[in-house]
Amino acid sequence: MSVTRGPWGGGPARPVPPKPQPPRRPGFQKPATPTQQFLINLVSSLLLAGYLWWAMGPFVAMGGILGVFVHEYGHVLAMNALGCGPARIVIIPFFGGAAIPARPPSSEFRDVIISLAGPVFGLLAAIPFFAAYYFTGFGPWLGGAFFVAFINLLNLVPAPPLDGSKALGPALARIHPKFERGVLIAVAAVAVLWLISRGSWITATFLGIGVLGVLRRGALRPYALRLSGREFVYAIALYVAAAALCLGAMGATLYALGEPVSPLSVFHLLRFG
Repeated sequence: MSVTRGPWGGGPARPVPPKPQPPRRPGFQKPATPTQQFLINLVSSLLLAGYLWWAMGPFVAMGGILGVFVHEYGHVLAMNALGCGPARIVIIPFFGGAAIPARPPSSEFRDVIISLAGPVFGLLAAIPFFAAYYFTGFGPWLGGAFFVAFINLLNLVPAPPLDGSKALGPALARIHPKFERGVLIAVAAVAVLWLISRGSWITATFLGIGVLGVLRRGALRPYALRLSGREFVYAIALYVAAAALCLGAMGATLYALGEPVSPLSVFHLLRFG
């Protein structure tokens, strides 16, 4: 505790209480140094690339790595533009990435914009693979483009820690908070079971842990201003538009190959390598 004297330097000293510091919210801890973060991201990227190469081949691995960085950079751009920066990117081994803001968004609608910026901007990562296919005619390049579109669409599933939980969650919560929780649990259960059936145990584990963590936390967005009626409509429309763009990019890869849009052709394309 510091002390001070009167404005003219005389009189007895009186204590001045320290200025209270606002408590840090969970998830906004002091970041690693740039060197530490670079090394963490490098090792994590190599692990992720190796896993994707082993599971689905080199073209999907290239699509996964490029897609993750472009996707997360879309979040970073939106966070910095909406007053949440400076944001940073963290790569999670075997799973993907995350964009970490310096401070939370001031409203739920801004959170919606930030959440949708990743999947929409992330589709740009498919362009090099379409270009490579156009100049070479080599079909497996489209496997990378398809995987980029697929991971962005997967991120729109409304279950934590995926972007869809923050993109669609506020609109569901405006209907009723229990409705959001019910949809979250139902969608997460279906997604986890589907991932397990496909052998994606790591992704299923991350998804399950994320949902359980959110359910234990109580209020999902206690710091943000709720959606207004107009923002509710915009949030739904933007979510649908983002999903349509991802589906369109996936369909474009199938059309380029002359494949019918079916679960079998989707699986075949993902197995290229």
